[in-house]
Amino acid sequence: MIDDEQETMGLVKKMKDCLPIFVYPSKEFVSLLKKRNIKLKVDQLLEIIDTDYFGDEGGVVCSLKFPFATEEKFVVSLTHLRLVPNHPLATDIRKYQIRRIRNLAQQ
Repeated sequence: MIDDEQETMGLVKKMKDCLPIFVYPSKEFVSLLKKRNIKLKVDQLLEIIDTDYFGDEGGVVCSLKFPFATEEKFVVSLTHLRLVPNHPLATDIRKYQIRRIRNLAQQ
């Protein structure tokens, strides 16, 4: 088991109560988008407009709003996003990200 489902669902509920949440993309996400001809920088603010839990396989996922128009809708793992440091959930989200990445590495 990668995630504690009850704890993770609690985090998702807290996140939904705080929407929109402002985040920065990870380097990996920026690289993926670059391959699709979408230019984004790691210091560019994005908005989480919805969030859900896709079980152990997918983890916490976030629907994003970009600061520019895109033809596609993007849903990305919370582990590929960096929360603005002063957000009230910053500590909880970072704890989830670290634990999930560590647990995935042990699989």
